[in-house]
Amino acid sequence: MRRSGTSDRTDMRLGRIGERLSSEQGSALVLVMFIVLLLTILGVGVLSAAVGGATRTETRENDVQSIHLAQKKIDEVMAYVTADVNQKIQDYMGRPQAELNQSIHDFLGSLNAGKNGFISSTSLNGAANGITSITLENASTSSKYVIVIRANATVNGVVRTLQQKAEISTFPDFLNYSLGSEGTVYLNGAPYIEGKLYAGIRLMLSQVAKYKYFTESTKTTLYPRIEGEAQVQSLKDMRYSTDGTAYKEIPVSNKEAYSLLDDRVKQVYEKSQVKKQSTFVQIDVEDSFLDKVAEASGSADNKATFADIYYGAEGKDSSETSTQRGERLITSLQEPSGNMTTLKMPALSDYDQLVDTTLTADELKWKKQELYDAAVRGFKLRLTSLNASTIIDGNLNLDGATYNEITDLDKAQGSEESNWIIVNGDLTVDNSTIQANMLVTGNLHIKGEVKLDSTMFVLGSTDIVNANISGKNDKELVLISKGSVLINRIEEFRDVATRLKGFFYTDSTAELYGVGSIFSLEGGFFAKGDLTINAVVGRVYPSPGQPEFLFEEQHQEEESAARFVIHYNEDVFADQRVGLPRVTQVNIHLDPIELIALAKETDQTGDSN
Repeated sequence: MRRSGTSDRTDMRLGRIGERLSSEQGSALVLVMFIVLLLTILGVGVLSAAVGGATRTETRENDVQSIHLAQKKIDEVMAYVTADVNQKIQDYMGRPQAELNQSIHDFLGSLNAGKNGFISSTSLNGAANGITSITLENASTSSKYVIVIRANATVNGVVRTLQQKAEISTFPDFLNYSLGSEGTVYLNGAPYIEGKLYAGIRLMLSQVAKYKYFTESTKTTLYPRIEGEAQVQSLKDMRYSTDGTAYKEIPVSNKEAYSLLDDRVKQVYEKSQVKKQSTFVQIDVEDSFLDKVAEASGSADNKATFADIYYGAEGKDSSETSTQRGERLITSLQEPSGNMTTLKMPALSDYDQLVDTTLTADELKWKKQELYDAAVRGFKLRLTSLNASTIIDGNLNLDGATYNEITDLDKAQGSEESNWIIVNGDLTVDNSTIQANMLVTGNLHIKGEVKLDSTMFVLGSTDIVNANISGKNDKELVLISKGSVLINRIEEFRDVATRLKGFFYTDSTAELYGVGSIFSLEGGFFAKGDLTINAVVGRVYPSPGQPEFLFEEQHQEEESAARFVIHYNEDVFADQRVGLPRVTQVNIHLDPIELIALAKETDQTGDSN
């Protein structure tokens, strides 16, 4: 019985061991199956990621390729537009500006109808690109045309649509800027500039203004403030100085150094754009003068003949001044040898040779005075009612009393074929009004309160002294001077601004000041040579017995504190389009390209491969 009990217990232990072994074997199987499942999931995930990555890469490549093809299509249209408008400019040389404008308008307006004609093949399988629309905006004027080009492209079902706006004009670039130079622009101190700025070589920013008062002095103030973009040759061509002498590059690669820069310097840099000199549409003052003389003569075919007379036997490289050349040309056109209407400002001395033996000396004197007074009245009447291009033989002095107005009736009525008043000598404008386009072979002097609606070409120099220039009928002056342009106010330290409404261009260098005087310009100023601006903020006082000024606090940020202010005036193109100089190539400004649509399905495009 004892052995039987022992045997039973042994069997029970063996049974429990067997059950445990069976359980452990089952768990191991489950674990193995779990690991296999996990590895399977991981494998599928890796495979899916690889496949998805390849798909995304392919989609991205298709995306990039479709954008590139659409941009290529826009570039093709712009190349076509540029070439065609440039040809029109050549074809319409010497013809009225209105005819050129109409031809360009008709051409641009017809582009959309012929959009399917812009055909280009691609080397990509499953790719197509085409122009969807070319729209001439209603905002376009006879001086500036705005077209909007839309193009799309498809690569393997990925469609992208791009849009670009282009502004087209046939006028020189300087009119697009508040301030600029084909050379270097030096902004010393705190001018306030609203509008675009152009620097053909470099843009130099300094917080130290320079001025002359018995001796040369300086004043540390704010950096310039530019509410608009600065266009430079490269971003490395913008420099800044803390002392007005040593200039440094903007430290964009050094975050810590850049963070320490003055906010005004950073603002100018961050709003800057690159515009190469090769794309800047220049002006040739002497050639433009010849254009306008030919226009005044009634035939553009005369320009070549006029150029021969203007430059003389020695040609363009002669030592003659532009004023000597201009006087020779205009003298050849004057009556009686020439055929252009010619007037001469009367002078009492014109009657010195008058002899009348029937009169006493006093009676003869009074007769001379009467004849002179009658000539003055007749000359004044002619000046105020001109209806044809006219030459003034000799200097013309609008003194604000005897003579105070010049009016071209066609310009006053808004005609597209304005006349030209040619002064074969110097022109002085003092407290007078001019509504006429003018050519001056000599120098120009402006002073007093002047109202102008005029485009003027001056072969000599220009000085604007103690003058305020406002617009006749809210128009403005466009002054293009071969020589220097000096703007000065003798009565300094008055808190009354020299207010000028117009655009000023000089073929020379220029210096403008807003230190002792206040300078306010609605328009723009441009120099072919270097342009230097010196300006401070706040009030300025003389220091008795001292060679330096006394200044208010120089941390006044508001525009009202600035002593040199420019506001751009875009109306100049519409107001002065008839008299503005022509250029030999089209002026095109392109806005950034915009991505308009992101589509997954193939849209209708132009040509395909």
